[in-house]
Amino acid sequence: MLIPQQKEALVLAAKDVLQNEYALKNNGNYGAAVLTTVGNIYAAVSYFSDTYTLTAHGEQAALIHAAAHGESEIVAIAVSSREDKRTGEFTNPCHLCKQLLYESSRRSKIDPVIILTNSLGETKEVLLSEMVSYPWP
Repeated sequence: MLIPQQKEALVLAAKDVLQNEYALKNNGNYGAAVLTTVGNIYAAVSYFSDTYTLTAHGEQAALIHAAAHGESEIVAIAVSSREDKRTGEFTNPCHLCKQLLYESSRRSKIDPVIILTNSLGETKEVLLSEMVSYPWP
């Protein structure tokens, strides 16, 4: 499990990276940060394409950022956005990102903690295995 300092650093990295997002017409601001088994944090933001089909999500980009540094064993990921959420509502990874996280988990045999956040400073921790009930394949 994460120690409080790791969780705080991960959530802060996921929120801080939002300032660097490449969004179109304020379509959404999404960031993520992953924590690896080595203890490194890699944060990334969404990169929106004019076609939308080429858009890279924050979670995808964070996984790629870690892999680019030779790290693929992810123990946790924090997901952030600028979405206006009410108390108890959180930004969740989309199904594409859940699938990528599942595949990463399957390769590493680590069930990562997904830290959901909102703009009110609340967080919720969920294991990926609890979030993805019917992965492919």
